[in-house]
Amino acid sequence: MLQRIQTLYLVIVAIAGILLFFFPLANYYNEVQGNYKFFIYGIQSMDPEPKVLFNHFFTIPLIFLDVISLIFSASAIFLYKNRPLQIRICAFNVLANIVMIMVIFFFYATRIKTMTLTEPEYNFSGMMLPLISLAFLVLATRAIRKDEALVKSSDRLR
Repeated sequence: MLQRIQTLYLVIVAIAGILLFFFPLANYYNEVQGNYKFFIYGIQSMDPEPKVLFNHFFTIPLIFLDVISLIFSASAIFLYKNRPLQIRICAFNVLANIVMIMVIFFFYATRIKTMTLTEPEYNFSGMMLPLISLAFLVLATRAIRKDEALVKSSDRLR
């Protein structure tokens, strides 16, 4: 039963999680400090000699949260026979996405802002991907719950 609508929603969530590695979340530009792009896997300096150096391990929690979301989405696709477990996995995935969005905005954006002394310019495509994932996870959870209700109602009729 992979041809259900929630499978399409979960595939969109997985694709958005993969695309998050390719699109920058924000740009930081300052004449004095330089030009930086904030990706989920790190902060890249667009200048030949960066003024502020960021550690390679700085964004490991974001990578971890995105990979967890990808694993949850992929596993929920193939758990179509166990709908209650599929609902719980989608709920944990929603929680992981909410935590990722909060960490991006409340920790990383402010931390990079204080280190580079610039205001972030958020890229539309990069910042919308976690929100798209969250919206489609909610839609997938609703569709799974609807399937579960349909199965329970058909069991009562027998």
